[in-house]
Amino acid sequence: MTPPQVRPIDRWFIDEVLPRERSYLDYARRLVRSDDEAGDVVQEVYAKLFTLDGWTAIANPPGYVMRMIHNLAIERVRQARVVTMQPLPAPILFEIADDTPDSFRIVAAQTQMVRVQQAIAALPERCRVALVRRRFAEETPREIASDLGISVSTFEKRLARAVELLTHALTPQNRCLEEQPADEREKVLF
Repeated sequence: MTPPQVRPIDRWFIDEVLPRERSYLDYARRLVRSDDEAGDVVQEVYAKLFTLDGWTAIANPPGYVMRMIHNLAIERVRQARVVTMQPLPAPILFEIADDTPDSFRIVAAQTQMVRVQQAIAALPERCRVALVRRRFAEETPREIASDLGISVSTFEKRLARAVELLTHALTPQNRCLEEQPADEREKVLF
């Protein structure tokens, strides 16, 4: 039986890299904070060294190995930062607030929507058309003014008037006035 033949890269590895294995492991342990993972990092660096084509051109093998350990440790830290999705334990699920509206909010929103629709319907025709086409149909003022055969300035005045009337109609204090008899309303207004 013939003795195993030692390749030049094996001799280089034995002479230049392997004698400093303890310092490589210590350095890797400081970077990854685990003995097992430090050993894995150093072994992976050794495997990469044997795949290098230009290993003879490395002027400082210990420094090169240290840099490889450093880069590999950084790569592992980056991969470890990926957050895995884990199901929440049952008690935590019950502490999460429900964002869906309750029945009171639903009814209040429906009532508000009816009030807005009634207020828009009660606007003068010209103001209503300006408001609906601009705010709801999202047409440009120039398009609407051209279509209606008016100037942009006139359109903007109608829109401003519509917004003013709508705001006035939806203000809560005006609701109180509407619910009072006509003669009491006049006392409050004057």
